Amino acid sequence: MKIQTITKRTLLALVAATLIAAPCAIAQTAAQTKSSDAADQKGSTASEPASDQPWYADSQGAYTVSLGTGQLISLYPQPRNDQTIPSGEYVEGQQSVSLKSKDYKYQMFYGLSASSIYTNSIGGLGTGSDLVSTSINPYLALFVPMRTGRFLLQYSTVVNPNDTQSGGPQSYHTVTLSGMGSISQRLYWTASSSGSYGSESARLQGPLSFLIVQSTPIADTTSTAVLLQAKNVAFAENSIGLGWLKSRRDKISITAFHVYTGIEGDPSTPQSFGSHANAIGGKLEYIRTLTPRIDLRSYGETESVLNGPTCNTYGGGLGIGVRMTHSISFDVQGGPQWSTSTCGSPQSANFSASIVKNFGNQDKIYASVNRMFTTIARLDSRWEDNATVGFAKGVRRFTFTTDAGYLRGDSITTVVPAYHGYFVAPRVRYKIMNTMGLSAGYRSFHGAGGNLVSGNLSYAVVGIEWYPAPLHFR
Repeated sequence: MKIQTITKRTLLALVAATLIAAPCAIAQTAAQTKSSDAADQKGSTASEPASDQPWYADSQGAYTVSLGTGQLISLYPQPRNDQTIPSGEYVEGQQSVSLKSKDYKYQMFYGLSASSIYTNSIGGLGTGSDLVSTSINPYLALFVPMRTGRFLLQYSTVVNPNDTQSGGPQSYHTVTLSGMGSISQRLYWTASSSGSYGSESARLQGPLSFLIVQSTPIADTTSTAVLLQAKNVAFAENSIGLGWLKSRRDKISITAFHVYTGIEGDPSTPQSFGSHANAIGGKLEYIRTLTPRIDLRSYGETESVLNGPTCNTYGGGLGIGVRMTHSISFDVQGGPQWSTSTCGSPQSANFSASIVKNFGNQDKIYASVNRMFTTIARLDSRWEDNATVGFAKGVRRFTFTTDAGYLRGDSITTVVPAYHGYFVAPRVRYKIMNTMGLSAGYRSFHGAGGNLVSGNLSYAVVGIEWYPAPLHFR
């Protein structure tokens, strides 16, 4: 009986102690939770973009490619202080346009590369074999930030004092203008224009052309894998667009564009004749952000060729973009497409898919496939399938890079087969200092079909590059 009384008293004491301690424990847990939430909120705030960065600063129109180095340029880079600004455009990688934190200035980029080129031509292209020439590539760009917009004007040229084809001087000039800005807090505009004109021989000896896919420059197979039997060529592409932030998760954009291709025939070659093509089009896109890593999109598009037989096409589709990790991005979209009979493939489909892995700095690997409408003259095709792969890897002072692409067209008629071609371009760069390096590479182009003469063309290139830090001024 005495033992039971002691046990009851002990249990009552334990219950009382528990009741007294419970409020303290609950209060302590709540305090810890509140502290943890505050820390998470603080960390989340710290990881958000700077307050002066607009919501569209990471959209597709906010990026372009340097005509000098082939690196990505952001019109809205993250502000950095003097200690974090690199000393040259080449080493700045994905943030080539750098800005000081509280002192936005105009910037002028400039640079030069010079190469010695060995050319080997096998059939059809009118160039001789086993010839050596010199190529000089100056580059100049002006970045103009304003209160409500950003503009970047670039110019690059390929000058061959002793061209392999004619023996005389040849050149190929390229000018681009990129712009982006706000109309209101929810509405922004984008504009871009590019034009190129000059010798086809100089074009092939110059740097590769690049596109922006998932904020990463990839080789433009549509322009690079096409060998034109021409003396001079001209390309122009212009676009203007509007974007609207409907809500925090919903974005709508509309874009109108114009594309021109002109080919001047070579009088010395009977099979070469001049032609040109003009096309206009538009695209309407809706993007729904499900999570910070997943976007869903739907779109409609149309395009018309203005000269020659009437060719109109329109279609649409659905897509998804996934950021699988902080460095791996995957994007796929596609849908039905309808075209007039003169376009070839009256009932077709549009499709694109890409995967990009960025390892940091300039290391990357990518793959991209597309089925798309094309307006390049004399290809005897309005629809093309293309695939592009590439990688870049830095090993101490060396950077190894390779880009390759394949293009195949759908024939409009059964009389002339559609064009198909491919290119491979491995190269290596040795960094002497941040602003200067030695480079060597090999480029091989192969093409056949269409109203173009089949042929193979290969270049071995050795050169030096100099791209100093940009100049800042008011």
